[in-house]
Amino acid sequence: MSEAVSDVLIIGGGPAGTTAATLLQQSGRRVVLLEKEHHPRFHVGESLLPMNLPILERLGVLEQVRDIGVIKYGAEFGSAGQDRYQTIQFANALDKNHTHAFQVRRAEFDELLFRNSVAKGVTAREGVRVTGVDFRPGQNTLVHSVDDDGRQQTWETRYVIDASGRDTFL
Repeated sequence: MSEAVSDVLIIGGGPAGTTAATLLQQSGRRVVLLEKEHHPRFHVGESLLPMNLPILERLGVLEQVRDIGVIKYGAEFGSAGQDRYQTIQFANALDKNHTHAFQVRRAEFDELLFRNSVAKGVTAREGVRVTGVDFRPGQNTLVHSVDDDGRQQTWETRYVIDASGRDTFL
C-alpha cells in the first residue's frame, strides 16, 4: 500500500534536497523528502559563496546560518606543488551587494536546512533509504523505501528529484 500521494518526492536531505523541498512546499506543492541517514550526519565542511545569501534568506534561515557560521570575505586558491596563490575578494565581484559568505560545519548546516524544511511543512523522513523507483508512463511514479526498522514503504508521487549527492541513486 502507498503512503499519501505527493506532487514531488525528493531523495536526499542535504542542501540541494532540502532547498528544493522548502521552495517547492512554499510554492504550494505537496513534498516528501527522504534521507537515508539521521541528522546531524558527518560531511566534509562547507564553504558557502556570496550568492548563497539570497537563497538562505528566501529559505528563512540566513540569521541561523550567521549564528553557526564563520564570516569570510574571500577565498584563496593554491597551485599543487607550487608556491603560487590567487586570492579572490568577494567585494570585487560583479555583484557588490554580497561582499561576504560563511564557512559552516556541514553537519550543522544540513541539519538546520532539514529542520527548516519540516518547519515549512515538508513531509520529511530520516532513516529512510530509497530502494527502487518505478516510473510508470501516464501514471504517478512509485518510490520504494525501507526505514531503519526494516519497514518497507511505497510512496506515490508525480515527480522525483534525486538530490542524493555524489553517490546518486538514479
